[in-house]
Amino acid sequence: MPTAEFDTLTAAQELRDSGISEAQAAAIVQAVRSAVTTHAASRTDVAEFRAEALARIDAVRAEAKADNAEVLAKLDAARAEAKADNAALRADLYRVLWMQGMGIIGATVALIKLLP
Repeated sequence: MPTAEFDTLTAAQELRDSGISEAQAAAIVQAVRSAVTTHAASRTDVAEFRAEALARIDAVRAEAKADNAEVLAKLDAARAEAKADNAALRADLYRVLWMQGMGIIGATVALIKLLP
């Protein structure tokens, strides 16, 4: 950002040339210089605030990305565990069904042998 420069000597001379007393010209020039300095300082303050805010936003964004990565990793682990549990349950179900089927076949064979 460009800084505001105020030529106090030229301003004071222009004020005196327009008929303002030297004391009044000096007071006006001082007031304008203070305003220009304050304005320049506030522009610097705004620029510093903006830079700090952007840095904080970047830090929060990085932290959120890290948190998201951690959550996604936990979700992937839970998904893998659920798949493994599902596979184990299916295997147990097939084993139980196979055993029931064999029991039915065995009972049928025994009934057939008992019948005359």
